[in-house]
Parts: sequence; structure tokens; C-alpha cells
Amino acid sequence: MNVGTGLAGVGLIALLIGCATSRPVGGSSSGRVTTNYGAYSEDLAAVRPTYGSPSSARSTPNRPASPSEPPLRSSPPPAATTPRKAEPRRSTPAPAATISVNRQLDAVLDTLAEQNRSIRYAPGFRIQVYVGTQRQEVDAMKALIAQNFPELNPYLSYNQPTYKLKVGDFMRRIDAERYYTSIKQQVRSAQLQGDKVDVRRALLIK
Repeated sequence: MNVGTGLAGVGLIALLIGCATSRPVGGSSSGRVTTNYGAYSEDLAAVRPTYGSPSSARSTPNRPASPSEPPLRSSPPPAATTPRKAEPRRSTPAPAATISVNRQLDAVLDTLAEQNRSIRYAPGFRIQVYVGTQRQEVDAMKALIAQNFPELNPYLSYNQPTYKLKVGDFMRRIDAERYYTSIKQQVRSAQLQGDKVDVRRALLIK
């Protein structure tokens, strides 16, 4: 009787354990069945791709040269090249049109030169150093200018009873002012005036 009671107790415990393990995970009271995805496992090693390491792909081991392969020959150094001498440029003959233009230009320049030589007088400047009626004073002033400025030519005009003495032939005002400043220190009454000057003598004044 005791043996039967013990077997019946063991069977009851096993039944209770089986019921406990068959209960749904989460213990929902609504009766919904939930799946435990954490318990899923599958071996994917067979379909997983494999890659070589970067170091092994970049570096290639030095293989010993096989007896059948010929040894590599080093290329000879390039031969030294001697610099080429620069060839002289050949002068190309000027075209006929250019020669014709040059001749026409030379003819025009010669014509202008001849015209310039024929011009004797041109507008310029002179320095008046005396205006008065005394002949002795005019001669004394002329001697003074010849002594201090021998490169300046004197020009004496007389309109009774007045004497006028002018000196110099200046084509440019800047040259006239340079001499005028020096003469003014000795002759207080000197004046710079515009006048018609001798072109050839003006070119001789430095």
C-alpha cells in the first residue's frame, strides 16, 4: 500500500513539472501564444564569405628563382649626349613691299631735312639788357655781355632816339630762363622777351 502511494506521488510530481514547462513564455493571462526568438540558433559558417588579410595581399614573398628562368639583366646606363651647337639664324630677305616703303620714307625724311635747312628764323626768345639814349652805355653793356657770355650774340637796334640791345637766340624758354637768371644778377633792368631768333645760332647754344 505504501509502495503504490509513493508511485502515485512521483507520477503526480512529474505531471506538475510537465505542465509547468509547457506554459507559454511571459505568462500572459489572455491565452496568446508568444514565441521565444532568443532560443533560435543556426550555424551559418558554411555560407559566410572569407577575405584574405591586407598584409598578405600586398606583400608577395620572394620566390627563389627557378633554374629554368633566365636571370634578369640590368639595363645599361644611358649614353651621355653631347650638346648640339646652336645653328646661326639665316637672315630672310626683306620683302619687296618693305623695301619700297623704306625708300619712300627716306625720300620724305630727306625732303623734310632740306626744308629745315632752308628755315633761317623761327619764333624764340631773347634777353633785352639795355634800353636808352646813350651810345656809350650801349657799348659798355655790349662789352660786359661779350666778356661774361661770349656764346650769346648781341643784337642792337636803333629807333631815334632810343637804343635797344638784346642778346641770345633761344628756341626753348627753359634755356632762355637759365641765361636770364645769370644776366639778371649783373644787369637789374634785363628782361626776357619773345622774338624771332636765328635757328642756326640757337642750335650752337648749349
